[in-house]
Amino acid sequence: METRKPARNLRIGIVTDGLEERVVDGEVRIANGGVGVYIYQLIKHLLAVEDSGEFVLMRYGQGCLDIYRHPRVRAVFFATGRGTAFGQVFDRDHRKVAREFALDIIHYPNQFGGIFLPRSIRRVVTLHDLTPLLFPSMHPRIRVLAHKLAARLALRRADRIMVDSDHTGKDLIAFQPDCANRVVTVYPGVGAAHSPGGRDPSFLVRKGLPRPYILTVGVLEPRKNHALLLTALGQLVASGHDLDLVIIGRQGWHWVDPRTRSEFQSLTGRVRILEDVADHEMVEYYRHAAAFAYPSWYEGFGLPVLEAMACGAPVVCSNTSSLPEAGGTAALYADPHDPAAFAAQLARVLRDNELRGRMVASGLRRARQLSWRRTALAVLEVYRSAASTARGSSGLPRSGDVQA
Repeated sequence: METRKPARNLRIGIVTDGLEERVVDGEVRIANGGVGVYIYQLIKHLLAVEDSGEFVLMRYGQGCLDIYRHPRVRAVFFATGRGTAFGQVFDRDHRKVAREFALDIIHYPNQFGGIFLPRSIRRVVTLHDLTPLLFPSMHPRIRVLAHKLAARLALRRADRIMVDSDHTGKDLIAFQPDCANRVVTVYPGVGAAHSPGGRDPSFLVRKGLPRPYILTVGVLEPRKNHALLLTALGQLVASGHDLDLVIIGRQGWHWVDPRTRSEFQSLTGRVRILEDVADHEMVEYYRHAAAFAYPSWYEGFGLPVLEAMACGAPVVCSNTSSLPEAGGTAALYADPHDPAAFAAQLARVLRDNELRGRMVASGLRRARQLSWRRTALAVLEVYRSAASTARGSSGLPRSGDVQA
């Protein structure tokens, strides 16, 4: 079934509670990782598309990032405190906003929602991964319980379910087969700020990094498998490589600093963990890295892989979940349960300049294939298909037409 552009601009509500903020030195920054970046960049690039629609951004608590002040945005901030949980669970406040602004669609860009919205409002959700259900031991119990109680019903009532990768889509359909005709893969993008050019020549001196370093970026939590990298670093140092490991990420659930483990005491001076890095400095860490490593056990996409490639860093990552889909042929892969395999792949990158050059060039090509503008255009197509097709009919474009 073909979809058509509506006669008027769509009125789209986007729930931004998954976009966390913090203020550092007077600057408002995104406080959480991949989900926060996804929500912010998607909205920013939707607003940059002409005639993309009218947007209402809603959240509990104040939002201070620039997207809330855009002239094409109505920002609605719900009061927090007593009754907040009731309003969130039963969509009370979202229903009010939908009526007030005559919304056509509400998009929940952080997993799922909208169970109790009236059926006249189309619901679009972005499901980033199913790790609370697939790996419950790696998440807080309350998050696992929420997924078990709400996921099936929310997904059943969603008109469109966007996923970040085909792998996540397959996981979702295995979990809930009745949603298969409403699942669309829309790849995340990478921002223009992530590029290999304009290296700051004083960066390494200012940061006290005299040796080459391996970089990894992501929330500090067990699923990211940081301990494997310390083991691999130890093996590389023992084989003659004089290098460091830089870990960047905010603290997450059940984080235990691996440097406290007895087997890693000899590496303490070679491992840095940084929890609050400004965006412009993050790009410099990517640009100067000898290699980027990502040994995560499971990812819905793996946005840091794409960011590293865009900045000219060769990538070695896990051969599991969606990561081969994110890295394509531009990355090297290893088993996330095998430190020696990761060390061997990293050693190849560090020793073979010709291989490194090919990987950098291939990574840059891969990153150019995926931009946030392409993501925004693909999401707009999903909005339009949801708004213009009958209930119970997918009306979805072919997946190749939608993937950004």
